[in-house]
Amino acid sequence: MKHFILLGVSVLLIGAAVYVSRANRPAAPDDDARAAAIKLFQSLSDEQKKTALREAKDKDRYTEAFPAVKRPGIAFSTLKAEQRTMINDVIKAMCSEYGAQRCLEIAKEGGERYLTFFGEPSAKTPFAWRVGMHHLTLVYAEFGQEKANEFGPILLGGNPAKTMWEGEEKIALALYAALTPEEATNLAAKTKGASSGSGAALGKSGVRIGDLNEKARKLAGDLMKKRLDVFSTDRRQVMESLIKRDGGVDNLRLAVWGAITKSHLEGGSYHWRIGSGTIVCDWQTAGKNHIHMTLRGRAKAGG
Repeated sequence: MKHFILLGVSVLLIGAAVYVSRANRPAAPDDDARAAAIKLFQSLSDEQKKTALREAKDKDRYTEAFPAVKRPGIAFSTLKAEQRTMINDVIKAMCSEYGAQRCLEIAKEGGERYLTFFGEPSAKTPFAWRVGMHHLTLVYAEFGQEKANEFGPILLGGNPAKTMWEGEEKIALALYAALTPEEATNLAAKTKGASSGSGAALGKSGVRIGDLNEKARKLAGDLMKKRLDVFSTDRRQVMESLIKRDGGVDNLRLAVWGAITKSHLEGGSYHWRIGSGTIVCDWQTAGKNHIHMTLRGRAKAGG
């Protein structure tokens, strides 16, 4: 009898420990981002909501615009100070520390920012949140009970970019230097005819990353990883799952316009893109100290 009592007490203690452990478990980044987005939306007046809110499936959600143009949504300048702080809270939650520092630095370039909600934010229904301005578009999307099958579009960059994206550029320089002469010639030939415009789908242009030499192949993977370093673990997992769906980084393609032999600060003028028909990760040197960067993952046609 005593044995059964001790066994029962042990089970209760283990159950209590598990409960306490779960209760004390820190919130995941997406939990924090969702909560911050809901709090921000709830802080808006009815009039502000009319300006900021659009349908969840509104096609403007997928607009990619780098220039400092007027965008749908509510202007940052019309928001209260505490609401502006809440926007930064969402950015910090959906990004890593590395990414948040850079996104908030871009925001200091000046120019109007616009806040848009696509669908009313909720823990159970699909919605998206977007902040957009010159050189910065961040989209945080929730899919309710459905599995996420898209990412972004995310636009980054800077003017002046200075050394903000130096870590990524160093990997691109190393990748290009790692190509054999034959690979560099083949890459240029396979890139010819493809659009170098920011965000253009790559399709079958460029060369398959898995067909590069081992060093170049690894550096191409590192280049993609460095871009994903901008985001929280939860956010980057969405993009990683889309890449895995397409056969992994090795099955993506690499295209390069120009020679990546010196940094943009040294006068280097080049563009590169890693992607497929549904995935885009690119860098466009728009001028000295002027960078455009796109990251996007879409569902496959019919899926």
